[in-house]
Amino acid sequence: IILYGAKITFAKILGIGLPGLLTDLYVVASTLTFGFALGRALGLSEALVTLISTGSAICGCSAVAATQPIINAEAHEVAAAVGVVVLCGTSAMFSYPLMFKLLPALAADPRLMGIYTGATVHELAGVVAAGNAMGAEVASTAVVTKLLRVFLLEPWIIALYYLGIGQSKARAGSSSAKAGKGVPWFAFGFIGVATVNSVWGIAPALQRAFTTLSACFLGSAMAALGLDTDLVKVKSLGWKPIVLALALWANLLGMGLLVSRVLVGGL
Repeated sequence: IILYGAKITFAKILGIGLPGLLTDLYVVASTLTFGFALGRALGLSEALVTLISTGSAICGCSAVAATQPIINAEAHEVAAAVGVVVLCGTSAMFSYPLMFKLLPALAADPRLMGIYTGATVHELAGVVAAGNAMGAEVASTAVVTKLLRVFLLEPWIIALYYLGIGQSKARAGSSSAKAGKGVPWFAFGFIGVATVNSVWGIAPALQRAFTTLSACFLGSAMAALGLDTDLVKVKSLGWKPIVLALALWANLLGMGLLVSRVLVGGL
């Protein structure tokens, strides 16, 4: 997660303008709020609700992996969250280019489509793939909008740690939770790397190396969690995680489009 900071500069964040910033803030805040409300109504554990909501709101599997050690989520909860978030994220990657072709309002405004895509597609890789399928102008706006959304992961992780969000009282008070819940130094490291890149700049070759290393480290972390996953426990969660993830994706698709269109047209 720290190495993700090499992709971000504060100038890029400012470059998307107020519409992109406000759309990102709305998407993250509304998805987290809706996710916690619906997840609790469905009777899912606090940890699973937090994982799915964070993955949907911010940056997919990367957000799930970053959140897990902070809330001390169990391996089967992580596996379920990754599965449903990847399902929706992959579907989004193919859906947005189709929407761009079929909806005249989107096809006529590449900046709107870029902000909408970056603010609502789950994974950074999905934003890149969908954006490139719709043209260079859409892709460049989408990637920068998405990077701002990724940046919002860090204050959210810090809030999870210091406010104790995402754990049931029983789990939060357990000795294993206390042992697993360390200060989220990686969040501060991410901000530090982004600051270095903004002030002094990180060479493109080094940025590419960091991107590769980040992907390798994330893949290794997810594989390690897989070794400790009990598939029987994943199955026991039933259909509710899928319902939550699909509902959050529907919010991203519908309200994300409405808000981005209003903001891009009005600001």
